[in-house]
Formats: sequence, C-alpha cells, structure tokens
Amino acid sequence: MDSNHTSLQSTGETKKAENNDTKSIIYNAMVKRNPILVSGMVIAPAVVFANTYMRAVTLVITFSSITLFTLLFSSFVSQRILYTIRIIIYTIIGSLVYVPVAIVLNTFIPDSVTEMGVYFPLLITNSFIISCSETTFFAENKGKMLIDILFSILGYDIAVLIFGVVREIISTGELNGKIIAMPMQFSGFSEVYGGFILLGIFAALFRAINLIVRKIKQ
Repeated sequence: MDSNHTSLQSTGETKKAENNDTKSIIYNAMVKRNPILVSGMVIAPAVVFANTYMRAVTLVITFSSITLFTLLFSSFVSQRILYTIRIIIYTIIGSLVYVPVAIVLNTFIPDSVTEMGVYFPLLITNSFIISCSETTFFAENKGKMLIDILFSILGYDIAVLIFGVVREIISTGELNGKIIAMPMQFSGFSEVYGGFILLGIFAALFRAINLIVRKIKQ
C-alpha cells in the first residue's frame, strides 16, 4: 500500500515538474527571450516592410512558414558534421522550403509577396534560424524543441502584428482601410527611420512591463 502511494506521489511530482518545465519553455520563448523585442532578431523586415496591418500579416505568414519548416527539417542534420557545413546545409534546406512556400503564397496573396520584395527570400537565412538553431533548439529533445520553436515564432508574430497595427494607426489614422479617430498623425512612423524608433519604444516598454511583473511576483 505504501509502495503504491509512493509511486503515485512520484508520478504526480514528475507530471508537475514536466508542466512547470513546459510553462518555463513557453515563458522564455515568448517573453524572456522574445525574438524581436528582447533578442533583436529579424528586425529589418519588420522595420522596412511591416508599416501596416496587412503587411505585418504577410510578414508573419512568410516568417512563420519558412522558419518553422526549416528548423524542423534542419533538426535532423547530424551534429557530428562540421559547424560551417551544418550552416550551409541549413541554408540549403531553407531554400528548398522557400520554393513550395513561395508557390503557395504567390497563389493566394501575390501582391503582398511582391511588395515584400527581397525580404521574402532573405528569410531563408534569418538570424533566428542561424543563431537559435545551434545555441537553443537543437540542444533540446524533440518534444521540447517543437514547443520552443512554436512559441518563439508565436512571440515574434504577436509582436510584429501589434507593431504593424500601431504603426498604421499613428502614421495614417487608418487601420486596414477603416478611418480611426486620431487627434494627430505622425507619417514619419511609416518610414524606415520611424520604424526603428517605434520598435525601440516597443522593446523598451516590453522590458519595463516584464520587469514590473517580475517584481510584483516576487
């Protein structure tokens, strides 16, 4: 009887530890090391291209699809291969992923993909894939890796969508063609320099809020 009770207690503790571990992975992926607001990765497409809500949606779709499948396929590359060769292989895999993604997106949102220009194919070698693949994702087991990748991408996507929405509203007084009652408009935020400034403000606010929340929890 005691043996069964001990076994059940041990199982419960193991499940609790696993749940806490999963929560920690999700928190780290989306908040603690948010790809764009904390780690500063894949900034250029957001600053240059995502100056409206629809453009932000396009960036989110292209980034998510290319990054997810490139990382998943690249995770099967042996770590015994020389680092430099592995990076080249990851790039080749990214190129192979790009082809079907480009075909599909050009079928459904051709104008948006055309507007994205060179930043679409450049996502093949985005800093998130190159940096995090070796230092974070491929050091984890496949289950944790998948959760980490998915929520890291989600963290980037949410930040870019909010960034695109705010940027469009304050620079044009509209959101996806609908007029928003704004007392003032700052058209400069639709430009590249304005994008850098706004993203810097976003990053600072994000870190400040995160710091306040952690202090409250303590």
